[in-house]
Amino acid sequence: MSSTDLKPESKPENNQVSSKPKPVRGRYHVFMKEGGCEESYTAFVGCDVQKDTCREAYSMLEKCMKARSDYFERFLALQNARAEVMQREIDAFLHAKPKDRDEMFTKFMTRGACKEAFMAWIDFCKEARKNNKNCRHNPAMDTMLKCVKAHSDYYHPLLTVFKAGEEHHKKEIDALNMREQTEADAKG
Repeated sequence: MSSTDLKPESKPENNQVSSKPKPVRGRYHVFMKEGGCEESYTAFVGCDVQKDTCREAYSMLEKCMKARSDYFERFLALQNARAEVMQREIDAFLHAKPKDRDEMFTKFMTRGACKEAFMAWIDFCKEARKNNKNCRHNPAMDTMLKCVKAHSDYYHPLLTVFKAGEEHHKKEIDALNMREQTEADAKG
């Protein structure tokens, strides 16, 4: 699931984007809001990537979830599972061993048209790590992803990895929801 899956789309009748988010619905959103992180979750859902508020909002949400890991354990496990699926997919298309992944991925990214955007994202992440910050949901990453999508002829294998990760995550959330519903039906 990407950050765009979490963002509500709200457009008034004159087709201008509203800064006011729609009410959040669904079992996933209820789960996220009931874990004691409602404020940081709501801030993340309503963040504006263009104003660089998503990085800070996600960082706060992530800290809150980790502080309440007993409640968010399932969600954090889903995130880790998605990351593992994506790493396996990257290793497969690069024909890389895990120890060679970073070097081969960098070569792949810099051989394409998005070299500058990729290097800007790498620099941003290095700086973020120095300051114990998260490097997700930031303008450098958004620029890189837009470039990758614009040059999908070369970056198609990477886009396939993102799609596989999102599909895996969605299937896991659906399975989790089904288990919860089955348990609720058995009780009720």
